[in-house]
Amino acid sequence: MIDRDQLPVVVVAGAAGSGKTTLGRELARRFGTALLDLDTLTNPLLDQLDSLLDGPHWNSAGPHSELIRAGRYAVLLAAARDLVEIGQRPFLVAPFTRELTAGTEWERLVSHVTPAATMVVHVDGSPELLARRRAARGAARDAHRPVDAPAVKPLVPHLRVDAELSTEQQVDLVVHALKDQSQR
Repeated sequence: MIDRDQLPVVVVAGAAGSGKTTLGRELARRFGTALLDLDTLTNPLLDQLDSLLDGPHWNSAGPHSELIRAGRYAVLLAAARDLVEIGQRPFLVAPFTRELTAGTEWERLVSHVTPAATMVVHVDGSPELLARRRAARGAARDAHRPVDAPAVKPLVPHLRVDAELSTEQQVDLVVHALKDQSQR
């Protein structure tokens, strides 16, 4: 097994319904380290504010969507920075759509977890698979979501994980990649 002190900050990214939270939880459990999930950290507060936001916070077309997104990711990155500063290497779970384009948001993410290294795990599946999973979970935030276009390949270095694989198979792929990275 990999020494926890040699872990990078692992960024588990993917579209809604890809299984990124399930994978992130299992990896954090396996390595005995913190899991920081964007939804877990921010949705309880935002759920309480919905009446002030002219509709549900998860409405990406809402008038406050850019401010909400910026605030949500600021919470996630601040928590990650705190953990890195005390020597921990958390697993971060969020869509990270903009961060994966290698632009300003990616630079912000990396700067918040420096000096730790990062490793991106992109969980990807067909639009049909993701739509079926969202329908099965029955979450209100998924009720009016259109079918996703096929995922754009991230522009940052990443490990692609097929959403169709079992969680155990996905974990094995990530563990193998982490072992390879730690031996470099």
